[in-house]
Amino acid sequence: MDERVYWIWLQNAFGAGSAKPVQLVRRVGSAEAFYQGGVSLWSSFSFVSDKELSALSVYGVQEAEAALEYCLRLGQKVYTPDTPGYPALLQEIYNPPAVLYVRGALPARDSIAIGVVGTRKASAVGLRAARAISYELALGDAAVISGGALGIDSEAHRGALNGRGKTVAVLPCGMDYPYLMDNAILRREILDAGGALVTEYPMQTPVQRGAFQTRNRLISGMAHGVLVVEAPQKSGALITARYAVEQNREVFVFVGEEEKAFAGCIHLAEDGAARVRTAEDILQVFAARRKHTRVAAIQEAAARVARPAKRVRVVALSDSEPSPVAVQPEAPAVENDLSTQAQRVLGTLGAEPRHVSQIEAETGLAAAEVLAALTELELLGKICCYPGQRFTKSG
Repeated sequence: MDERVYWIWLQNAFGAGSAKPVQLVRRVGSAEAFYQGGVSLWSSFSFVSDKELSALSVYGVQEAEAALEYCLRLGQKVYTPDTPGYPALLQEIYNPPAVLYVRGALPARDSIAIGVVGTRKASAVGLRAARAISYELALGDAAVISGGALGIDSEAHRGALNGRGKTVAVLPCGMDYPYLMDNAILRREILDAGGALVTEYPMQTPVQRGAFQTRNRLISGMAHGVLVVEAPQKSGALITARYAVEQNREVFVFVGEEEKAFAGCIHLAEDGAARVRTAEDILQVFAARRKHTRVAAIQEAAARVARPAKRVRVVALSDSEPSPVAVQPEAPAVENDLSTQAQRVLGTLGAEPRHVSQIEAETGLAAAEVLAALTELELLGKICCYPGQRFTKSG
C-alpha cells in the first residue's frame, strides 16, 4: 500500500499542526510500522491521549486510501515527510505537516522564498508596498509565499504575478472548500502562472477555529524569511512573525508613516526585525548568506582533502608485518530509550534556557536533527520549552 495512506491516517487522528505524527514515525521507523503495531504499540507512548487512541482505531486505512485516491484523481499532489518533493524547509520546523496537499507547482528547492504577510484591512500605503516589493522579489527570482487572504496577502500574490514570478497561497481549509470566493480568480491566476495552492487540511475541511494560526506556521516554515508589510498591534500577521523567529527565519518589516496602522511592525523592529523599503534590502541578505555558505563549504571540502585519516598499527597473529588500519569512530551508546541525537541534545541543556541555535552549534547536528531531538525530548517530558525556541532540562 502507498505509504502516504498511513500518513493520512495518522494526520486524521492527531490533527493539523501536531508534532506527534512525525515524531512517532521517527521513533518507530515508518508510518506503516506504526500502523501495524496496533493498539498495544500506540498506547505504549504516554504522550498519545485517549482521544487520539480512539481516533486511530475509528478511522481506518481504507478511508485514508480512498481520500488519497480522490485527491490524486483531482490532480492534486500529496506529499509526506518521506516522499520526494516535500518542501525541505518544512523538514526543519518543530511540527512539520504529516501531509501536504498541493495543487500546482512548488518553487524550486534552491530558490529563495519570502513570506509576505500583513493585515486584511490595509492602508493604501501598505497595499502599494506589498505589491511593489513582491513584484521586485519576483524579478529577483524569489518566490512569494502568502495566505491568499484579502488585503496585504492579495497584493503580495498580485505583485509576484506581475513580476512573472512564482507565488504560493497557503490555505486554512481543504482545497475544495469555498474559502474566500472574492479571491477565487486570484487563486486560478496563481495556478495559471505556475504557482501553487497548498494546504495541510484534507478535502472538504472547512475553516475551523485555530486554522489560521496553524496555517501561519507553514507560511513562515516554507520561507527563508518573512516580511510583515503592515500590521497593527493586534494583527494575525504578528503570529506569522513569531513563528518565523521560532523557526530561525529572518524577519523584515515595512513601516509606513501612520504609526497606529504599523504599530505591530514598529514593535517587531524594536525587537530586532530589519526595516526594509525595497526588495533589494531583502535579497541582499540572502545573497550574502549564499556566498558565505558556499565559501564555508569549499573550505570544509578542502580541509577534508588535506586532512589524512588517522591510522594505528595493528599487530596480526601471524608473523607478517602489521598493517595500518584507519580508525573508525565508535557510535555513541543509546541509553534510556532515547535516540542518539536526543542524548546529545539533552547533554547540552541545564537549568538556564538555551536557544536552539546554541544547541546546534554545540552538538554539531543539523537544524532538522536538533528539532527532531527536541520534539522527542519534549514528548517524553525530558525538557521544558520557553518562548523563542529556548529549552531547559526538566526537573
